[in-house]
Amino acid sequence: MIIVLAVLAAGLCACSGSGNAVPTAIGPATRANVGLPFLRERVKIKEFADLPQYSGDYSPSAIASGPKNSLWVTDVIDQDYGENLVALIDTSGKRLKTFYYQGVSTEGSSFVGIAAGPDGALWITDYYNWQIVRMTTGGTFSTFPLTTAPIGITVGPDKALWFTESGAIGRITTKGAVTIYPAGDFDEDITAGPDDALWFTELSGNAIGRITTDGKITTYTKGISSGAGPYWVATGPDGALWFTEATGGRIGRITTSGKVTEYSRGITPTEEPVGIAAGPDGAMWFTEYESYDSYEIRESKVGRIAMTGRISEYSKGLSGTSGPGDIVAGPDGNMWFVETYADRTGRVNL
Repeated sequence: MIIVLAVLAAGLCACSGSGNAVPTAIGPATRANVGLPFLRERVKIKEFADLPQYSGDYSPSAIASGPKNSLWVTDVIDQDYGENLVALIDTSGKRLKTFYYQGVSTEGSSFVGIAAGPDGALWITDYYNWQIVRMTTGGTFSTFPLTTAPIGITVGPDKALWFTESGAIGRITTKGAVTIYPAGDFDEDITAGPDDALWFTELSGNAIGRITTDGKITTYTKGISSGAGPYWVATGPDGALWFTEATGGRIGRITTSGKVTEYSRGITPTEEPVGIAAGPDGAMWFTEYESYDSYEIRESKVGRIAMTGRISEYSKGLSGTSGPGDIVAGPDGNMWFVETYADRTGRVNL
């Protein structure tokens, strides 16, 4: 499947900054302080098999909460079998519309990340064709060429779209003007920070990077375990950045001053954290699964980490071979994620 091929180059699986708004600080009366037994009782996972099916070859890569109070999902397929698409999903899990992309070549495309733009459109990274794609809510596509392959994408504090490349961070305005800033090794995911800067992960560089809107880059490695593989990153309600360590089996936290703390207690040792996002309950939610012999997926789970570092894992209702990836807070107050290897979406009811 193309997701495996593009993703081996882009990391563990496709990624997205998701375009999430920076969450606000948590007060003492929020659900963040609800006891763990109550959380275990109320958390329920449900899967939805309403994405296009084609011999099991489609693989959803990213999800964003966007226009029409709905979820927008990128679904990719091997270029020899069909076209990449964007699916509009409502909060019942039903697919409302499907927008197929007619690629710039006969070999199609490879959608990796998606973000809801400040202009009311969806912005997508096309890894295969080295371009940024803009899609209106009616399904009209526009393309903007790059000189290398883009991966993650998010909305910046300057109302432009910021994206990662291998060795660079890019900025594109809603009019299509592109600026590229050389960065570290294999930059993966990116998100808007609470400090009016962008924060990104360096997968092979084993680092977290920060870039200001005028292009100044700072890299942080101290406190990150060797070989951790920083992968997805998101701003937390505590004003810090939280990231997954794909090959370290940990969740990391980095303050805006660069202090790193890693958490592993509560994560099944064989699990590999993938996507991460802030939830409406004042905690961070992440996806994880165990890979076996590179391609076989088993023991899929969704995790929650409180601001204190306490971790809980949930698997009831989730297929073990689904391979959950990108995750986002939905417009319904629940967490939504894509199941890359099962071609489904999933919802965590909070």
